[in-house]
Amino acid sequence: MGKVIFFSVIIFGLATTISFSQANFEGFTVDVLPTNIGGKAEFKRIFEQELVYPVNSLKKRIGGKITFNFNVMKDSSVTDIISVDSIPPDIKAEAMRLFKLYQWVPAVKGGQYISTKWSATFDFNPDKYGKICNQRGFNSFKYIQDTKLDSSGTIYKNPEQFPMYQKGNYALLDFIKENLEYPRQAQLSNIQGTVILRFVVEPSGLVTNIGIEKSIGGGCDQEAIRVLKLIKWYPGKNTNKLARIQMAFPFYFILNEEFKDNSNGEQK
Repeated sequence: MGKVIFFSVIIFGLATTISFSQANFEGFTVDVLPTNIGGKAEFKRIFEQELVYPVNSLKKRIGGKITFNFNVMKDSSVTDIISVDSIPPDIKAEAMRLFKLYQWVPAVKGGQYISTKWSATFDFNPDKYGKICNQRGFNSFKYIQDTKLDSSGTIYKNPEQFPMYQKGNYALLDFIKENLEYPRQAQLSNIQGTVILRFVVEPSGLVTNIGIEKSIGGGCDQEAIRVLKLIKWYPGKNTNKLARIQMAFPFYFILNEEFKDNSNGEQK
């Protein structure tokens, strides 16, 4: 095993500091660093969307940082998750729950995926949790009544029941057409085509791990992501339990179609 080389990047968010470090089993640096799907902005968004601050630590105004060291394997799996930080058990448990929500993209060297060591640091700040809850619009998750939850954390690609738009899948295309704006940059550059996004619909119906499976550029990728975040889903099921479901969805950008100027569009 070669010498491990570390680089770090720190992102300051409302209630979290996320730091990444590079290392390599082989002793050489990589061409492309490993990352969570969607990158740093998606890491922060998932944290703030999914965080449930432990009640006891929140009442006592206890916070702190916790770092997970782990391996991102070349098949995108994560192994050997370790944390040695001295932090209350309830915060550590919540940090681990959050960590397991993320999907990862392995490092690249010479055009090949390789396994690397990596780390991610969460900073729990009780003083800013209230602001996060206000911005996202809820304090706790609401699930469909009289349903069981799949607590395994498994992400299913072929579930018994896929997530569905709350007004029905036939209405989904109309909703997208009404809310999608054709980016000015794409219009000027005569860019059109299909953006395909991959993402996970959680048992709550919220979306995590938004990544771009097919890009056309010109601002279309970012616009598709913006609209995806507006869509409200009924969660999918597996073995009759609400579960984490992997999905992919196309967003069509066609220059001769009409697009509304709906910068502040909301689902109606």
